[in-house]
Amino acid sequence: MHKSNQSIVFSIIILIIIFIISLSLWIFILNTYLPKAGNSALKFPGTLHDVKLIHEVLTDNDAVGIHVMICYIVTYIFLQSFAIPGSVMLSVLGGALWGTWKALLFICFCSATGATICNLLSYYLGRAVTEKFLSKRMEIWNEQLNDHRKHLFSYIIFLRVTPFLPNWFINIASPHLGVGTIVFYFATLLGVAPLSFIHTQAGETIHNLTETDEISFFTTKNIIAMTLIAIAALIPIFVRKVFEKKGNKGKEMVIDAKKIV
Repeated sequence: MHKSNQSIVFSIIILIIIFIISLSLWIFILNTYLPKAGNSALKFPGTLHDVKLIHEVLTDNDAVGIHVMICYIVTYIFLQSFAIPGSVMLSVLGGALWGTWKALLFICFCSATGATICNLLSYYLGRAVTEKFLSKRMEIWNEQLNDHRKHLFSYIIFLRVTPFLPNWFINIASPHLGVGTIVFYFATLLGVAPLSFIHTQAGETIHNLTETDEISFFTTKNIIAMTLIAIAALIPIFVRKVFEKKGNKGKEMVIDAKKIV
């Protein structure tokens, strides 16, 4: 077997083992801390109806305490760590359970922590896999990253706010393209906040919705707000580029003056 193929197989096997261990630990925590009463109704929320049902079960059992919080945080981090879809409805559930702001703190922490775990797994185990299957996309993004090396923090925040790159790709590709872990973590922590705020705010109003109502995340107001936040994230980049241009012009003027002298 070719050496690169051996490396891919080895990495996949280790990742599967880590996933199985993490899945087992997650199930153990849920079985230990979630309330036994109404346990059959508890499942991963995929729809608005699921969110309302889970919220009713947990609040009816007076269970919205430290145990539910632990289960929520572990579940959210688990999903983000392995790039598993489904965090949107989980964010809505958080808003329903704890209100907008408290849930937002949980979600930002969990998103940043889980994404960083995914980032580190990719760094230590995913190099061969990413080079095999994502090389072209990574080359294109690397060219864009090179234009923003001096302001990576603002650039990563911008990417988190906007839909230009999928989050799973940012998580997996970043460590192989020179994005530092600290910058990645805190940029993700702040970058996921705007959209998560919309989700948790929707969750807080879930009590007022009927069975036929639907949550509309992308209202005109929300789209405008997200656009303004994305623009705000770009301001440091534009400011730095303006000052760099002025600095370069100043240096050129000094050089020209020395030539004259």
